[in-house]
Amino acid sequence: MKASLATLAKRLPYPLFLRAFYLLYRYRNLPAADAARRRARVPLLSDCDLAAHKRSDTLFVLGGGTSINDITAERWQGIAAHDSLGLNWWLIHPFVPTFYMLEVVTEEAFPEGFRRYIEIANRRAPDYAGTVKIAMELDKPGTQSIAHVSPEFRRNLYAAYNLPAPARTEQEFARALRYLAATGPLRRETRFSTLLKYAASLTTTLAFALKLGYKNIVLCGIDLTTQEYFYQDPQLYPDWAEFEYVPRQSRHDTDVRLEWRIPVSSAIAVMRRELLEPAGVELYIENRGSALWPMLPEAPQWLFAPRATQAPHASAARAGVLQTD
Repeated sequence: MKASLATLAKRLPYPLFLRAFYLLYRYRNLPAADAARRRARVPLLSDCDLAAHKRSDTLFVLGGGTSINDITAERWQGIAAHDSLGLNWWLIHPFVPTFYMLEVVTEEAFPEGFRRYIEIANRRAPDYAGTVKIAMELDKPGTQSIAHVSPEFRRNLYAAYNLPAPARTEQEFARALRYLAATGPLRRETRFSTLLKYAASLTTTLAFALKLGYKNIVLCGIDLTTQEYFYQDPQLYPDWAEFEYVPRQSRHDTDVRLEWRIPVSSAIAVMRRELLEPAGVELYIENRGSALWPMLPEAPQWLFAPRATQAPHASAARAGVLQTD
């Protein structure tokens, strides 16, 4: 794919290159991803009407950064009153979100992660029975974790295809977003099978929130400083403290500029300007320790206020067990 990108990019102006790229994606990458999904026996996300699960105009995105451990019990009660989306290893945390999005782990690439993911997924399956689970990157080669989880974890488990955006600069990424907005993949809808993925899962969560019509997005645990995660706290998570797949004190690898990828912080700035602000969507961070502050404002306290008129999500009943303050 990289060789094809380089060849096309050298020969074509960017607008023509972009169209050629998506044509290639449609006829080569999508069929491969669909074949992998069928082998894993996971239905498409478009089979699920997400409107039936949306309860709020505010979505809390729950990432893996260490600032998660600083969120108070009172704030967790407020978060539980709105919609939330947990990412990847969020299963380790006791809070159960409305939505859960994961990138599959393969046994060949990460044997320990493969084993431990299946273990934690099967153990949390009863808690996550009512959570919409969205598996992505099913076209990864190798033995995939999602094909080996229990039938109980498969309840409300769906797959979505990654929609890349080939861009080497902020300007190219903006043009790619405008192209996708004009051709349909970013339009508001509650049934879909494809989600934008650029640089990190964080961009996918913003595309997800935009499509479902959320008006406020609060990024929790999106620290983007080091590769240290909330579950590596030995006092809170003694069974997971030594678990790591990248050196925990290294710079967050998604926020580094590569040949075909701008840093995720830059991508978020472009998405905010090109997509969120025109749609009237407010984007906040929960903690000023994030590398996205002060580019993004800190979430106002009123967003964490419990809403007494609304029936709480299943996670609200469990929020009281959290000891994070």
